[in-house]
Amino acid sequence: MGAFCVYGVSRSACKATATRKTIPRISEPIDAWAVRRNTMTEELFSTTEKRAKISPEFDAPQFCEDWIATAPDDVKFAVIMVRAPKVDKNGGVVLRGGAPVMTWAEYTPARAAATEPAWSAV
Repeated sequence: MGAFCVYGVSRSACKATATRKTIPRISEPIDAWAVRRNTMTEELFSTTEKRAKISPEFDAPQFCEDWIATAPDDVKFAVIMVRAPKVDKNGGVVLRGGAPVMTWAEYTPARAAATEPAWSAV
C-alpha cells in the first residue's frame, strides 16, 4: 500500500466527467459528439478548482513529483498528499476502535518524519 498520492485537477479526469455528461444523441454523428465532449473537457479543466485524487498511490514523494513532471500541461493545482492520522479541531488524533483514523494530508517533510515508524530510523 502506498503512502503518497497526487491531488489536483487533471485533464483526463475532466474528460471522464465530460464523457459521462455528454450523452451521444441518436441522430448525431460520433465526430460531433466528440467535439461536444472535447469542448466540455476544456471548459471543465479551465474552470474547476476543486482538487481530487488524480494519481495512483506511490511509495515515496519523489515518485509523485515524477508523475506530475510527465505531463505538466495536463495537471493543475497538483499537491502531494501523504497518509496521516486524522486530527480533530483540538489537535488530538481521531480514534475508531482504538486505532487512529487515517486520511490524506498535505505532504511536508516534517509531517512525513512525524508519521514515520520509529523502527525505520534504525
